[in-house]
Amino acid sequence: MTTEIIDDRDTWDTFVDKSASGRLFHKWDFLKITEKHTGFTFLPYGIFKGNELICIFPLFRKQMHGFSVLLSPPPLQSAIPYLGFIMGRRYDTAKQSKKESMLRTVAEHFEAEIADPAPNYFAVTLVPGFIDIRQFLREGYDARVHFSYVIDLEPPLSEIWSGFSSNLRTNLRKVEKNGYRIEKSTDISTFYSAIAERFSSPEMSIPMISRAYFEDLFRAYPDELGLYYLYDRDGALTGVQATQEYKVFTLWMGAPKMSAMPGNEFLQWLLLRRAKDEGFLQMENVGANNENLNLFKSKFNPSLTLFLEVGRQDLLGRVARWAYSTVASKGPMKRKVLSYIE
Repeated sequence: MTTEIIDDRDTWDTFVDKSASGRLFHKWDFLKITEKHTGFTFLPYGIFKGNELICIFPLFRKQMHGFSVLLSPPPLQSAIPYLGFIMGRRYDTAKQSKKESMLRTVAEHFEAEIADPAPNYFAVTLVPGFIDIRQFLREGYDARVHFSYVIDLEPPLSEIWSGFSSNLRTNLRKVEKNGYRIEKSTDISTFYSAIAERFSSPEMSIPMISRAYFEDLFRAYPDELGLYYLYDRDGALTGVQATQEYKVFTLWMGAPKMSAMPGNEFLQWLLLRRAKDEGFLQMENVGANNENLNLFKSKFNPSLTLFLEVGRQDLLGRVARWAYSTVASKGPMKRKVLSYIE
């Protein structure tokens, strides 16, 4: 087997399309746009068995003042909750013994690739459901557990509805009688204003994001990225939601509550119905790691799924991670350290 940098967009995207675990985050243009707006260098690694590509491993590198990081996904303003390597169709259909053999080979080849020089801080967060990180644990990597919400869309709509909390059902009926309407839009201005306000809040330990980043992404993926607004009968905006509609219908980012009425709840209900009508089998609601959002999101009776992060850092890397998580991403320091709000 060999590890190589891939420089062909079609080869990369075809692999993502065929992989069971490939997400929109893994697509070539998404990663190149992320590179452009984060200041990290995109490294499109591929692992080959002979001429066959069996794994892709998107990484982002940054070096400054002798300190190096290697991450997947990059931090700060990328708004990518998970990324990591994905395996190809051969892995998806293999027996368990073959899967473990392939993962061991991938981990060993990649370990050799980054060994010299080793980054001060290395972290990879894998997609939900990809849980076999044993080889990385054997190599001495640390592991962290993250969570996401998923709603199964295969049952009848009436059965999904009956699983909602009684309070949610009451609120949805109330809003439905008030003439609310949903609109899919290409106008990013209102969405960005709402997201910028939320992300710049001192209480939110989440990054700031540039408007140009969103504009480039929505321009690159007009069919896979959706932007939805909910209006009341008077034309007032009451809900905002950005989605990813690729393999899984994902509620990617939304605005905080915008009115006294439960507009966000009704918007998510309408989007659930839309996703089911379009044949999606799952709807993911990103944000299960945020305690402030759990009560709201759990009203829809989702299942809890986990996704895993593996990482390793030396002393300098531990100091840098602590500084970002406890200082730079919170409070007034956010705007000083990350000047991305326009």
